[in-house]
Amino acid sequence: MPLDNRLSACAEMVSGRGTVVDVGTDHGYLPVFLVSHGICRRAVAADINQGPLQSAKEHISSAGLDGAIQTVLSDGLDGISRDDVSDVVIAGMGGELIAEIIERCGWLHDGVNLILQPMTKIAQLRSRLWEMGFEILREKACFEGFFYTVILAKYTGKKREYSLLDTYIGKMDNKTAEEKGFLKRQSDKLLIKGRGMLNGDPDSADGKLFAELSSRLESYANGGEV
Repeated sequence: MPLDNRLSACAEMVSGRGTVVDVGTDHGYLPVFLVSHGICRRAVAADINQGPLQSAKEHISSAGLDGAIQTVLSDGLDGISRDDVSDVVIAGMGGELIAEIIERCGWLHDGVNLILQPMTKIAQLRSRLWEMGFEILREKACFEGFFYTVILAKYTGKKREYSLLDTYIGKMDNKTAEEKGFLKRQSDKLLIKGRGMLNGDPDSADGKLFAELSSRLESYANGGEV
């Protein structure tokens, strides 16, 4: 079964150097794709709920990959050992939950690639990553009914200083239609938020700030400089 655009973007960022852990694996589509296409030799499909994990087991078995993909019932990465893990994928969750999962797992500091696809709270996830000492190496925009970003990050131990605008752009470029669409969507959200505040208080400093950020994001989406 082919992957949707979100999971395809995640697969593109996998290094293939070792075992890939897919957190919140659902049906196990990503691990099966990665192993069956030779992108990695081994994978771990992890989920907090038994139902999705059973579905993943069935999909893995039907693909004949029981020996290459391990299924683990786990709250985030709590039940996963470091071993030869090279990549961890956390896709389809809110940004705050993703940050909490990362914060609880100390072995992510040991050269592991983090491939993250937040559904919400993207700006908050970026800021938490920087505060925890992770560097955002790359972002890729994709469209699957909505515009999403996939973030590639790695621990460096250096806590980056950042502006509020940085948290809304991250490493997103402004060249492709998907990138422009993602940035424009973020700009629209900020404009709505700012207008709401200004409607309640025309002198709202936060309202004016969000309106300004929206304008700068829209300019960047249209090919301007940050």
